[in-house]
Amino acid sequence: MYEQYWGLSEPPFTLTPDPRFLYMSRSHEDALMMLHYAITRNKGAATLCGEIGLGKTTISRKLLEMLDPVQYKIVLIFNPILTPTQMMQEILSQLDVECPSRDRQVLVQRLHLALLEFYDKGRRVVLLIDEAHLIKSTQTLEELRLLLNCQMNDQFLISLLLLGQTELLPKLAKVPALEQRLAVRHTIKPLNVHDTGELILHRMKVAGYMGEQSPFTPEAIHLIHKVSGGAPRVIIQLADNSLLMAMARKEKMVDGYLVHELAEEFHGAAA
Repeated sequence: MYEQYWGLSEPPFTLTPDPRFLYMSRSHEDALMMLHYAITRNKGAATLCGEIGLGKTTISRKLLEMLDPVQYKIVLIFNPILTPTQMMQEILSQLDVECPSRDRQVLVQRLHLALLEFYDKGRRVVLLIDEAHLIKSTQTLEELRLLLNCQMNDQFLISLLLLGQTELLPKLAKVPALEQRLAVRHTIKPLNVHDTGELILHRMKVAGYMGEQSPFTPEAIHLIHKVSGGAPRVIIQLADNSLLMAMARKEKMVDGYLVHELAEEFHGAAA
């Protein structure tokens, strides 16, 4: 809507997890490196935790971009509110393995066989579970732990990645056998003020912005950081609304006064 006004070729602040728009703060770089290490070095299981809106899903999409599809078969589970049996059925389905049985033991055996078949073809399965904190049953977590028993003498046949909010951690603590197998663990942190400004400018440049400096004043960046708490998702929403309002007022810069006005509406109170 405001792209032409600001010299953009596409919207810069969509909430979809497009890896092109991922701004790599130090915390994001560390998270991506550690998850990539867990998979490529065949560490078995890893977890990435953090509060809502910090970019966990986008990091996972960037990670999947980095993996060779010839070498890795990806299984993505977005809604993990599943029983152990449903979890096994979903994994098999995404592996294109037909197994009509609802018997847990039959499903596990078929999955183990499928993992061996992928191994024989020189491929390894990566199971990525997003929103893993929504897993309700410790039995489901135990079932995931048992998947790590599918291994050769020298390597795992499957890599398990659990992404979720910090509520995942106490759930994992209730399944020590799984928690102890998490070879890589990382908690992503909110952005600081500097990274808040860099994120906004990065996304605008990806969207075609050619200006020499950001259209957001330092005061605007500081206030956006304060209101958002450093959460990229909220930063994106505030920046998006700011560009729209500035265009409506025919402003050439987004200043602190405009962001303050938006913040009052955004949170229902003055920042």
